[in-house]
Amino acid sequence: MSGAPIVEFFVENFFRGKRVDSFLERHLRSYTPFQIHRLLRAGCVWVNDWPADCMTRIKTNDCVRVRLISPPDRCADADPLPLEVLYEDAWMLVVNKPPGQMAHPGGKFQTQTLMNAIQLHLDQQTKAPGLLRPGIVHRIDRQTSGVMVVPKEHIAHRVLTSQFEFKRVSKSYRAIIHGRIAHDEGRIDLPIGLIPNIYSSLMCAKPCARDARSATTSYRVLERFAEYSFVEALPLTGRHHQIRIHFAEIGHPLLADEFYGAYGEIKDGTPLFTPDVPPACLGQARRDPDDEGDEEPAESPFFDPSLPLRRHALHASSLSIAHPISNVPMGFTAPLPTDLQTTLETLRAR
Repeated sequence: MSGAPIVEFFVENFFRGKRVDSFLERHLRSYTPFQIHRLLRAGCVWVNDWPADCMTRIKTNDCVRVRLISPPDRCADADPLPLEVLYEDAWMLVVNKPPGQMAHPGGKFQTQTLMNAIQLHLDQQTKAPGLLRPGIVHRIDRQTSGVMVVPKEHIAHRVLTSQFEFKRVSKSYRAIIHGRIAHDEGRIDLPIGLIPNIYSSLMCAKPCARDARSATTSYRVLERFAEYSFVEALPLTGRHHQIRIHFAEIGHPLLADEFYGAYGEIKDGTPLFTPDVPPACLGQARRDPDDEGDEEPAESPFFDPSLPLRRHALHASSLSIAHPISNVPMGFTAPLPTDLQTTLETLRAR
């Protein structure tokens, strides 16, 4: 216990008058409230060098010190995985997520996710593991690559969450779609909701969709090929699988998309409507692979064998936000991954 690390925090103005346990729950985000109460009961917390308990109130600029006699109890495993950092400061991290990697642990995927890689990166910056905990303010599909912003502490997490919630974030994607899309620019306005099959969490833009919400995607064509088009897509709303569904619904599904086919076809065999058999008998029916607990095949069975790409052709290419502390506008760009670059080169060579 004598060798346990001691960390120190200063009370921000918006915590004045609050209890010290509430303050520590924000700053020690990898510790549960139960664990923080244990530290307080064990006499491991001081406010301005005076021992604190669960009822201690704090004021602005108080110094709170904590002796960490036990490890965090809700910290993701730190995995030594490749991590491409596009930007980093004391409050946030911006990374280029590779295709095929889950954004965060869930269900069967408790390791090897992007958050596991970031946890190791953050642990190397602190005196004890788990003092910095990566936050989730948005996500991209497992097989989608590209820009993700990750807050490192509670203020940045709160501010960035608000920016995404109130649509103060701009995102753009690059996609390869089937067919030569007719117009150089366009806008797709189609509400998106769950398909009427209660055993699946796939989405659709058909009138029969359950709990449909408005969705808008604008696009412009970057290149056209004999059988495909390379487009930039700007989602103006943030619905699940929005870009994939919108292009599929107008007859131009993404190259190698496993689920969404032309004009709303569900490609993997999942019935659009709830069948008259229990889910255990649905042979080919399956849930969305990005949901917790599902296991996705290593590659889409619907790829073009003449092209190098083996997952749906979608890349989150840029993200624009306001810095969570300074409010300065910032923009980040992730280069195209190798599989998309080589696919485009192959199409150009034809």
